[in-house]
Amino acid sequence: MAEKTVATLLSKTLEQTPKFSGKPDQDADEWMKDLTATFRMADITEPQGLKIIFTFLEGHPKQWFNDNITMFESWSGFKAQFLHTFSSPSSKQLASNRLRTRQQRHDEAVIEYYTDIMKLCKLVDPHMTDASKLDHLYHGLKSSLMKDVLREAPATPAAFLDKARHEENLDRLVTTAAQHTNDNDTQATNYSNNSVYRSPQSAGAIHYQNSSNMYSKGYYANVYSPRPVYNRFHDPSSSRSPPQVPQSSFNALRYQSRPLRCYLCQKVGHFARDCRSAKNY
Repeated sequence: MAEKTVATLLSKTLEQTPKFSGKPDQDADEWMKDLTATFRMADITEPQGLKIIFTFLEGHPKQWFNDNITMFESWSGFKAQFLHTFSSPSSKQLASNRLRTRQQRHDEAVIEYYTDIMKLCKLVDPHMTDASKLDHLYHGLKSSLMKDVLREAPATPAAFLDKARHEENLDRLVTTAAQHTNDNDTQATNYSNNSVYRSPQSAGAIHYQNSSNMYSKGYYANVYSPRPVYNRFHDPSSSRSPPQVPQSSFNALRYQSRPLRCYLCQKVGHFARDCRSAKNY
């Protein structure tokens, strides 16, 4: 199962290998190095590579191969002729210019920056010393990593990579922790603000609710209760007791404490307009 998976992946890698067309943006040396590495991973031998190389060429490079196929007796012979024909005379100068101006981008990982610098160094000078490579690596390194890497004074490019990646990981951890702390502080502040602004509303809601309950439980009935109605011909000597008035009524209490009295006959229980004694006059 594993062998089939590996074979499938290698087959896809070969299919996705870009073809060489000889365009100005293609570097013949880099393309040949990548293709050779792919052949090696796929266990393709040099004789096999020579037989299938035409499938990785297009345009005038493919025409060149077909016209000179009898010259290519071995893979090494083809490789030498290919580089001699399609390598750009200015490729080394272009690589040198790029190496001098190469800067690590803000969001670029150390490993990506390191790999590109080392590739440019090899293009400019395949025998470049480690000291020169370190100079180029330091030149474009991000300032946030520069001081800590210099403090460790790595002696080789590989040691430089280890130190730079270590500092990069520390920076990432510190940034993540700081962001997490800021998020917690923001959440706490928002919660506190929401609580402060919610309290007056809650208090108002409670006050309104209590007021509603007060009115619904008879406040209006107590203050604005209608005046009790008495029988205009009520006889105070009658054994029948006067109508019962709810004790909760303010007016009822007022009338109970001050009984009705006629100012003509000075008797209680009726008004002057209903006085029978006055009718006799």
